[in-house]
Amino acid sequence: MNLSRTRIGGLAFLLLSVAYGYSATSIALFPGEESEPFSARTLPYFLAALGSALSLLLLLGRDEDRVEENANADLDWRLAAGLLVLMIAYGLALEWLGFLVATTLFLIVGFWMLGERRPRILLAVSVPFTVGFWLLLTQALDIYLAPGQILNSFGG
Repeated sequence: MNLSRTRIGGLAFLLLSVAYGYSATSIALFPGEESEPFSARTLPYFLAALGSALSLLLLLGRDEDRVEENANADLDWRLAAGLLVLMIAYGLALEWLGFLVATTLFLIVGFWMLGERRPRILLAVSVPFTVGFWLLLTQALDIYLAPGQILNSFGG
């Protein structure tokens, strides 16, 4: 078997998925939740299994990694670095701005960085997605999302 960049990535992803699945065993469950069909461990187990299956496909699949040496020249590293900085800023702003405001701003700025400049499209995509996801988390799954420090300071 040829150890190409694709297979190295698949192996790294397999190791990450297995480690994630193993760490999911340490998630504490409420008393009596061990026999429930859906618990706090269910989604991490599913993600670990899915990641392992996909990485095995990369490892065992045909090797089509015949690319030029200069293939990385086409990649926009500044954009990738900017999106990473945006994700870090989102993580830091989440506690202060709250889920709704921080996620909406994150999506608007992310879409803008990716090239979308029409304000109507930016708002029409990010606001309904954020509100819908917020409703799913808070109403359907009964997950508490803090409104943010700024809203709390105004008495919200």
